Amino acid sequence: MGSHLRKKSLSNYQTMPHQLPYLSSQKQFRRGVSAGLLAGALWGLVFLYPRVTPEFSPMSQMVLRYICYGLFAAVLSMRALRLVWSRLTRDDWRMLVKISLQANIFYYVCLATGVKYGGIAPTTLIIGMLPVTIALVGARHDHASLGWRKLLAPMALMILGIVTISYDLFAHANQNLSSTPSQRAFALLAAFGALVLWTLAAVNNARYLRSHNAIEPKTWSDLCGVTTAVLAVLMLGVGLVVAQFAPSSIFAINTDANLPWLKFLLIGGVVIAFLASWLGNILWNVASHLLPISLSGQMLMSETLFSLVYGFMYDGRMPRVLEWLAMGLALSGVIWAVRLHSRVRADEVPTH
Repeated sequence: MGSHLRKKSLSNYQTMPHQLPYLSSQKQFRRGVSAGLLAGALWGLVFLYPRVTPEFSPMSQMVLRYICYGLFAAVLSMRALRLVWSRLTRDDWRMLVKISLQANIFYYVCLATGVKYGGIAPTTLIIGMLPVTIALVGARHDHASLGWRKLLAPMALMILGIVTISYDLFAHANQNLSSTPSQRAFALLAAFGALVLWTLAAVNNARYLRSHNAIEPKTWSDLCGVTTAVLAVLMLGVGLVVAQFAPSSIFAINTDANLPWLKFLLIGGVVIAFLASWLGNILWNVASHLLPISLSGQMLMSETLFSLVYGFMYDGRMPRVLEWLAMGLALSGVIWAVRLHSRVRADEVPTH
C-alpha cells in the first residue's frame, strides 16, 4: 500500500462513503459480527481471572498477562512486524501507546480491582454499559452508524436488561464478599473508570484503523501487544517499588514464594494472555475494521453476557428468573441492532 494511504484522515472516508470497507459486502458484515462475538466470548474469561487468582494483586495480574501477551504477539507475528516496523510513523507510535494504556494497562487494573472488591456481577454490569457509551461517543463522527432514533429501541432493551439484573444481583448480595463498604465503593469507582477507558480506546482504535487502512488489523493488534508488554515491564518496576512500602496495595507486585504461582502462571500467562489478549484483540480489530463504530459497541454486549454465564458456571448454579429475563432483554437488543445495521446501504449514508 502506498504511503499516501497511511495519511488519509477520517474525513476522506466521510466524503466518499462508497469506499467504506464495512459497506462493501454482506460477507464482510457477517465476518465483522462473527469476529465481534468471538472476541466477546474470549474477553468474558477476563472477569474470571481475578476471581480464580484472588491471592494476587490487580497489578500482578495485569503485568503477567500483558508481558506474556506481548511475547506471544512478537513470536507468532515476527515476520509481519518486521515488515511494518520501519514504516511506522510518530503518530502510529503515539496511538499505540495511547490505546495500550487505555485498553490494556489501566483498564485491566480497574477491572481487576472491581472484581476483587466488588465481585464479578457488579463489575460486569457497569462495564456492560460499553455498547451505550461507545454508541454515544462514536456515532457523533461515524457517518455510517445508524442515527440515534433507530438505535434508541435496541439500546433501551439493553439498558433495561442491565437494570433488571442489577436489581436482582443487589437484592441477593454475595455473602462470600469480604470487602468493606469503602472497598466496595472503591470497586464501583474502579469499574466506572474501566468503562470510561475502554470507551475511549474502542472509539480511538476504530477510527485509527479506518483512516490508516494500510495497517492490517492483525498486525495492529500485535503492535499493541508488543507496546503493552514494554509498558507492563515498566509497571513491574513501579509495582516492585510499591511493594516495599505498601505490600497490600492493588498496585504492589506480589513476591511471597508461598503463593500458588504455578496456577497463576498457567491461567494468566497462557489462558488469559493467549486467548483473551492475543486472539481476542485480533478478532476485535477485525470487527472494528469491518463494522460501524456504534455496531462494534453493540457487539461488546456479548462480553457481558459471556462473563455472566462463566460466572454462573464457576458458582455452580443456574441463573434466577430475573437473571434469565435480563439476559434475554440484553441479547434481544444486540440481535435487533445487528439486524438494523445489516440493512444499511451505502446510498443511505450521509455525504456531507
